[in-house]
Parts: sequence; C-alpha cells; structure tokens
Amino acid sequence: MKRNENYILRELAGVPYLLPCGQNIADHKPGCKINETGVFLWQLLKQDITRESLLYALKNHYKALPEDLPGLEKDLDSFLNILRSFGMLAETDPASSSSAASGKYMKAGNLTIKLIGPPAALSENFNAFFCEDADDVHQTLFIRVGEPSLHVNGNVLLRSDDFLLIDTDQKYVLLFPSMEYVQEAHLSKDGSLVYFYCQPPFADQFRDELFHAIRFPFLYLAQRHDKVVLHSASLLYRNQAWLFSGVSGTGKSTHTNLWHERFQVPLINGDLNLLAWENGEPVIQGTPWCGTSGICDPGTYPLGGIILLKQAPYDRLEELSSDTKRLLVLQRLISPSWTPELYDCNLQFLEKLADRIYISRLHCTKEFSAAETMKKGIDEYLDSQSPV
Repeated sequence: MKRNENYILRELAGVPYLLPCGQNIADHKPGCKINETGVFLWQLLKQDITRESLLYALKNHYKALPEDLPGLEKDLDSFLNILRSFGMLAETDPASSSSAASGKYMKAGNLTIKLIGPPAALSENFNAFFCEDADDVHQTLFIRVGEPSLHVNGNVLLRSDDFLLIDTDQKYVLLFPSMEYVQEAHLSKDGSLVYFYCQPPFADQFRDELFHAIRFPFLYLAQRHDKVVLHSASLLYRNQAWLFSGVSGTGKSTHTNLWHERFQVPLINGDLNLLAWENGEPVIQGTPWCGTSGICDPGTYPLGGIILLKQAPYDRLEELSSDTKRLLVLQRLISPSWTPELYDCNLQFLEKLADRIYISRLHCTKEFSAAETMKKGIDEYLDSQSPV
C-alpha cells in the first residue's frame, strides 16, 4: 500500500492534518486530523509498504513489549481503515501486495476469476462456481472499502440512471449511481484487473449489489476471450442446449418452464447464457447470473439453437432470413458494445455462429401448445441433420 499524493501533511496551529489538494479539492474531499503515530505512519507510506512492515516499524519506534503488540496492531488497522475510507491510500501493483496471495477462486466457463476482499462481501450465488487455487487466473478482482484515491476524468461512453461508463487512457471506470453500497469499479483495458470500491456493512443488499456489479467486468473479460452472453433462458433437450430469448416480458422463463413441466427436460440458466467455442464447436458455459429464477448450471453443453420469442394469440414458427437471424440475436446480446471495436467483436462472433446452429422465431402463447409447437420444430430440424 502507498499514500495518495493528492493528500498532503500540514500543521494547523501546530496540529497535524492530512489535507486534500488537486482533484481532491474539486471532489470536495474532507481533511483528517491525525496524531503523532499517524504522522509517523504517513511518512512510511511514501513508499509502497505492506501492513506487516508498518507493524514492525511501529513496534521498533515505540520499543513495544510483547504484551503491547495487540494494542499496536489494533491501532494500526484502525488508522489504515480511516485512510481507506477517505481514499487516502493509492492503488499499487497487486503482485507486490501481500493481500494478493489470498482470495477465493471462481470459474465461469473456462475463465478463472480471483476474488480478493472480505469473505462476507461475496454473495452465496457464487458458491457453486468457487474452485480450488488456480495457476491460470484470467481476472483478479479486488474488493476495497472506501472511495478510490483519485477520481479520474475521461470520455463518457455510456450514461443511464443505473450505470455510467468512463473511458480513460489506461482503464475503464464504471459508476453505479443507483447502488447504495457499491460506488465504482476500475477495469483495466485488458480485462485482467478490477478494483471495486464499496461501503460496508456487508449485509444482504451489499452482497446483492456487488454480485450484479461484478457481472460487468466479467462480460468484458468473456468478450476478450471470444465469448458472448445472450439474454435468454435455456434448457437441455436431446443432449443440446436450446436458448429462448425475447424482449422483457415476452415470457422466456414461462416458455422454458412449460417445457420442464410438459417434457421433464432440465433447465440450465434462467437469464444469461455464455456462448463460447470448444474444440471448434459452439457451446454454452455456466455462469452464476440467472436473474430471479435461481436456475444456474455450471456445466458446459453443446449449443443446439436460439429461438426468438414473440407473444401472439397463436403458436407458429417463422423461418427467418440470414440477415434477420443475425440482427435479432445481435439485439439480445448483452456483451459490451461500448465502442465500435467492441460491437464488432459481438458481430464477428455471431457471423461465425449463425450458420452453425438453428435460429428461428416462435410466435407463441403461454400454453403447453407453444412448447409442443417448438419441440416439433426442433425435432424436425435435428432429424434433418442426421446422416441417412
């Protein structure tokens, strides 16, 4: 850890203060009064230093006895937490930090994410995706208490009531205005490193907010590894995954539940499906994000097809032209399209995929007849693909 140089140590009437300067003035950052011990520690923080080294220096400075160490350690942690809450500690290379050695590992598809932060901050929705220590980590995600040391400026790419995306020279900054406990995240351009800045307590709402916010850097990481995510519900039929997608309220979960009740097929994911390639073949891979359905299978399955749903007073399959197939599926992808280059990543994936799988539109009711109509269409397609 290292001190944020946008705070300076000054005395006011002989009393030491850490005071904001530069961008921190524009951000209306407050100052902080410290004592003699705080001054000593602040000077040490001029260089990147670990907590253990700070404690050792503090012990020698006060010539502490063994019985004094618990009190010194408590005071040190309290001081560091105050600095973090004010944004007075700057980011350092995680490889040089002792905290980088600890954390939990999560695997979604074949992508491994290392989550470093308080265990109480992590949602139970990740449980089925946690794995043992991994040598090949694709993304390291730090969960930090407090605000970032510096609010950087850049080009605003996206703005809504729930999400703000800023592009800087070195990274993306993600802001979450509607969230109470998760303020922002910093995402490296290569997708390998993420810092989340949050405010405790680590209660259910905190964990829920962080769980949903982590989805954004994961989507970016997945895209960089030639994967896309389709807003859809999925089921397993004839050893293949079938994805059902449509605008909000169309009834994708209702339709897959009809299949489950009528034909007893397994459901795979209720909201987000990760499309990827394995040995040159299209597959879907499990992720923990599944909306309110609670249905998320961590497995990998061959991808059979994508069905676009449209509510109607009748059940009918519509054959689509090649360009319409691509357009409708493209509109249902939630992988980043923050820039023309990222949009092209989605388009290139879809161009490779579209002629390899079944894609159709189902005009449907919410009755069992809709599932029966769709099953018949899939059966006819699969039978036509079978060698004579």
